[in-house]
Amino acid sequence: FFFLMIRRPPRSTQSRSSAASDVYKRQMEDTVVLAYWHIQSFAEPLRMLLEYLHIKYEDKAFHTDEEWAADKKALNFPFPNLPYLKDGDKVLCESEAIGYYLAFKAKRIDLFGTTEDERVQATMVRGVLADFYRDIGQFVWNPNCATDQPKVFEEKFNPRLKRLNDFAAGKKHIIGDNINLVDFLLYQVLYTVRKIDAKALDAYPNLQAIAQTFENIPEIKAYHESDRFKSRPIYDDEAPFKFPAP
Repeated sequence: FFFLMIRRPPRSTQSRSSAASDVYKRQMEDTVVLAYWHIQSFAEPLRMLLEYLHIKYEDKAFHTDEEWAADKKALNFPFPNLPYLKDGDKVLCESEAIGYYLAFKAKRIDLFGTTEDERVQATMVRGVLADFYRDIGQFVWNPNCATDQPKVFEEKFNPRLKRLNDFAAGKKHIIGDNINLVDFLLYQVLYTVRKIDAKALDAYPNLQAIAQTFENIPEIKAYHESDRFKSRPIYDDEAPFKFPAP
């Protein structure tokens, strides 16, 4: 009797649904272009997101200012900046906007947060991480980074890590049980800090656990084991702080 109560949708509805599914499949099969310098830095969370979402992409890397200047001129875009994403005729810049676009493209709006509270929390953490990444950049480009490193960790890095670690208590990912766009940025921050000091997370078990959970995602694990990841420097070679190989 239950099955008799379930009516087949009108054929026109089925056709629209099938057509929408076909469009989605074609969109996911298209190759997008992610352009950035030949380093990890701001583009790395986006590369990991592309891998996680199974979106085909060309990693367009610039090695010189001249290469970027020529590309920027040909781009014909009102806000030329790196990283940028090109999907067909559509061009986007700004890392946050690109992440949103990719989530929408893959129909993964759950990555913004599955509840209103998660979305608000994710926005808050994103701001915290942006400040942290700014501190990392200032340290890396500091000519006295070697001698200043203990002080930078004591006054800047460790307080931020402590607050994030407290916030992460009892959580699988930084916002909760579900992975969020902000987890990709968090991982890159933690990865970079550990490359500055291998013991940087020793006092922060909650962050260690979240980083390990992220690393064990099959798509992320496969990417980290690939030459696509291993061949790219973490930061600009001209920066005073010299990172080890990825």
